Amino acid sequence: MTKKTPLPPLTPKEKSVLEFIESHILSSGVSPSYQEIKDHFGLASFNSVQNYLKQLTSKGYIENPQGQKRAIQVLHSASAVQDQLHKKVSTTTGSPRSQLLQARDEILSLPLLGKVAAGQPIEALKHDEFVDVPPSMVRNPSKSFALKVQGDSMIEDGIFDEDIILIQKQTSASNGDIVVATVENEATVKRIYIRPRPEGDKHNMVELRPSNSTMKSMWYEPNEVEIRGIVVGLIRKF
Repeated sequence: MTKKTPLPPLTPKEKSVLEFIESHILSSGVSPSYQEIKDHFGLASFNSVQNYLKQLTSKGYIENPQGQKRAIQVLHSASAVQDQLHKKVSTTTGSPRSQLLQARDEILSLPLLGKVAAGQPIEALKHDEFVDVPPSMVRNPSKSFALKVQGDSMIEDGIFDEDIILIQKQTSASNGDIVVATVENEATVKRIYIRPRPEGDKHNMVELRPSNSTMKSMWYEPNEVEIRGIVVGLIRKF
């Protein structure tokens, strides 16, 4: 019996790029564009995207036909161990095209963008670090990221200093949602409420409420607060 040659190991960055490609195909039915890969990982240029794809191709994890848009095919999952092969079929100009995927229950890697505390806007932070999370904790992997909590303003919601929270990117939220928001380029995690002003004033105010009875809510004009996402999960290391 012929022995199968094991696939070459992936670097952490290559693994993350491959997982992003897989999750994008699973969620949207098509592979991501170069622009989407570049934006997701904050890469400096399209050359960086091409280099990662060349490495994944040379190691046998993907096929990337030249001259075709959204044509990346996943041949082997990032885990590449005891995976079962599945087909996801999408149509391009009326013709069926198979996307080869591996079913994985192991982990996803999300970019860890830093600490949710004062500092720079989230987009300005370099995310050279990644955190592994169970797929069941993330609703949309291609629009998710992680942050490390700094401080004790949310302890009554079970969010403690040094916990890692999982964020789904979006610019709106419902009253009572736990959000990551920026005010004057400083990031914070709080419960958000839109409150009417007293005395019939038509303009609302935004309340960012801590979950700590020793702290007071912060109040802002709507144009001073930018919602970056809502908290969808938490990871704690003991």
